[in-house]
Amino acid sequence: MTMKHLDYDLPPEGQAKVLRVLNKEVLQPVTMEQKLDKLEIEIFKLFQPECKIKPLDRILVMRDFCLKEGLKLTDTEIRQKIWQGRRLMEGAVESYKPNQLLDVPEETWAWEGVIMSADANLLISLPKCGKTTLIVDLIATWSRGNDEYLGHKLIGKCPPVVIVGTDMTLSRWLPLLQRFGLAEKVGDKMQFFEPIVQLFAANNPLHLTQEGLERIAEIARNNKGALFLFDSFAKLVAPLGLKESSEDIAHPLADLQEVLAPYKCTSIIIHHSGKTKEDSPVLASRGSTALTAAVSQIISLSWFKREEDRQDKRILMRTQGRAEDVQLLISQDNSGWMLEGNVADELKKDEFNKKLEKLTDSQADVFEVVQAANGMEVTASDIQNQLNIASKSGIRILQALTKKGFLIQNKSTTPESRGSVLTFKIKPLL
Repeated sequence: MTMKHLDYDLPPEGQAKVLRVLNKEVLQPVTMEQKLDKLEIEIFKLFQPECKIKPLDRILVMRDFCLKEGLKLTDTEIRQKIWQGRRLMEGAVESYKPNQLLDVPEETWAWEGVIMSADANLLISLPKCGKTTLIVDLIATWSRGNDEYLGHKLIGKCPPVVIVGTDMTLSRWLPLLQRFGLAEKVGDKMQFFEPIVQLFAANNPLHLTQEGLERIAEIARNNKGALFLFDSFAKLVAPLGLKESSEDIAHPLADLQEVLAPYKCTSIIIHHSGKTKEDSPVLASRGSTALTAAVSQIISLSWFKREEDRQDKRILMRTQGRAEDVQLLISQDNSGWMLEGNVADELKKDEFNKKLEKLTDSQADVFEVVQAANGMEVTASDIQNQLNIASKSGIRILQALTKKGFLIQNKSTTPESRGSVLTFKIKPLL
């Protein structure tokens, strides 16, 4: 430290002031608490509008400041201080207190029941199921002012959109955006439109490294409430060298949530699922379950009946998270995605067909006769006349079909009969 000397030409009050400075800086060493206070002031300056220091240079400037002040902090500790400073600048608090008036948003959804607002949403499926096209179609629909998508409400106005699409090159991103009206050709070049405000592709990648997180934080700061699409998580964390089977794979996602939280941004993170067919979206995710545990909402896409019928293009979309689970049966064509009926109804049909395949030949023949009656009631005598089956055998088969849930049994009286007669008709499937 450069020593300051007393200037005897100063008036007495000036000399007294210098003595106080000398006493403070030389005779009384600066405490660690005072040094950290000075660091917080310097960090505060970084987030002022007039600050000329670039986001990626902040760590360099603060490292130099710490050296001059005798603060032995690692780069990780300095980054944590910078992140903490950013959060405090945006009004974040360490904890809430009793009787404190809190700003609690009424709406928790961006896409009702599916995408949570100002939170992290993980979208998982096997490759080529349409994860990216689903979200691009959603953005395009929302940006046109529509108030619902695939039967679920879109909340509010479409926010600014940031695509961190390290998984694909521009030559794939721009035609995809053009397909949904979010980009156009201009001569031999292409351009995209708002609401997309920034696009990162494999040509200009952005990763979840410290530098990448700083960049994302700045973009979020300038676009509060934005919707971030991250595609795909594996490519975003590739430079970190983490194994997907390790719980450490969730750490970059936690860092991402931390830098986005102060700006109330919504994130959709696309991730590939494992090859095994799981009933739970949580278990369908590839690698460690720590990743699915780190988000508030999980959306999974899977082929509905592709294993049984290669021509079946329907996709089952399921959610699992903080609210009631949603199940949608959807499909896509060149114009976008559309609903394909009710999932519960389709599952009932599937269960019905499987039970039908297990019928004996005699049961199947009897069922066809009742089905051909088009809702009219059938008796054992009708079965006997058409299939040459004894009346008692016909009754047993009809009652067996009733127990299996295929028929409805009633009693009726006819002029030809002495007393009541058992009648049967098809039980409605839905």
